[in-house]
Amino acid sequence: MIKFGIVGMGIRGSLFADTIRQNPYAELVAVSDAFEATLNRSKEKYGVPGYLNVAEMIEKEQLDAIVIATPDFLHREPVMLAAAKGIHIMVEKPFSTVVEEAETMYAAVKASGAKCLVAFENRWNAPFVAVKEAVDKGEIGNIITVNSRLNDTIYVPTQMLKWSKGSTPGWFLFPHATDIAIWLKGVKPVKVYAVGTKKKLVSMGIDTYDSIQAVVTFEDDTHATFTTSWILPESMPLIYDFKFEIIGEHGALYVDLSDQMVRKAVTDYKHVHTLGTPINGLYTSAPSYMLNSFIDNIRLDTEPASDAAAGLLNTRLVHAIHRSVETGEIQSI
Repeated sequence: MIKFGIVGMGIRGSLFADTIRQNPYAELVAVSDAFEATLNRSKEKYGVPGYLNVAEMIEKEQLDAIVIATPDFLHREPVMLAAAKGIHIMVEKPFSTVVEEAETMYAAVKASGAKCLVAFENRWNAPFVAVKEAVDKGEIGNIITVNSRLNDTIYVPTQMLKWSKGSTPGWFLFPHATDIAIWLKGVKPVKVYAVGTKKKLVSMGIDTYDSIQAVVTFEDDTHATFTTSWILPESMPLIYDFKFEIIGEHGALYVDLSDQMVRKAVTDYKHVHTLGTPINGLYTSAPSYMLNSFIDNIRLDTEPASDAAAGLLNTRLVHAIHRSVETGEIQSI
C-alpha cells in the first residue's frame, strides 16, 4: 500500500482524503493543517494522526507520498520538505506564485528522483479529454487561436477562501485555463500582454483584482486570449463559468463547462453539477481521477502527465501576466 499524508484539510484536502480511501492501492496515514479545529475534525473523521506542523508529520510518519492542498502561496515548504525525503508529491496548482520559488522547488524535485504531479485537474476533466483526443487526431488541424473565459462568483473570494487577499483570480483561476491551452497546443508561450481591474473587491476591503485579461503569444506565432474574474453574482447557475474555444486550420471545438445538461428549478434556478457525480459510491470528479492517476504513476513507475516542469512553466506564464498588468508592458515568459 502507498502511504499518503495530506497537507491542508480544507475542501480540496478532504476530497483527496476521501479519494485515497477509495483507492485499493493507497492508504491515508496522516494529515496536517495549520488550523487546530480543522485538524481535529479531520483526525476524527479519518482516524489518523494529525499535525499542526507539516515538518513534524514528514519527520515522524513513514510516508511514500504527500498531497499538498494548502493555499496558492504556501506550497514551497511542504514541497521542499517532501523532496528532501524522496517522498512523491502531488501539489495543487499553481506550483508557486513566485518564479524563484518555483525554480528552487523544481530543482529540488528533480534532484530527489521523486515523482511530482502539479494538480492541473482539467487534464482529467471529461470534456477536455475529448477535446485533446480530437486535437491529437488532427480533426481541426493545427490550432490557430484559443479563447478562454473562466470566472467565479463573488462567493469564492469573499466566503469560500479565507486567503483571497493573498491571491488573485489570475493565480487562482488562470492556471487551469493556461495549462489546458499549453497542453492542447504542445508549444510554449513566449510573451504576454495583460490588463487588470481593482474596484469591487477593494471596496469590500479585499485588496485584490476583480478581473484580469491577457493575450498570450506562443512560440509558433499563434495567440490565445484569457479572461478571468471572480465577482460574478451568486445567482449564477454554478459557482463557476468556464468556456473554452479552440479554433484550428480546419475546424473548431467549443467547451462550456457551465452547461452540465441538468437544470433544476425549485426556489431558484441552478445547473446541477453532474461532472463528478459519484457513481456506485465512487468519486468520478476530475480531481479524483487525477489523484488516482498519480497513485498509478507511483505503483507502475510511470511519469505524471503534468509534472514539475509543467508547473514551473505555468508559474512563469502567470507571473508574467501579473507583471504585465502592473507595468503596462509586454512581458517575456
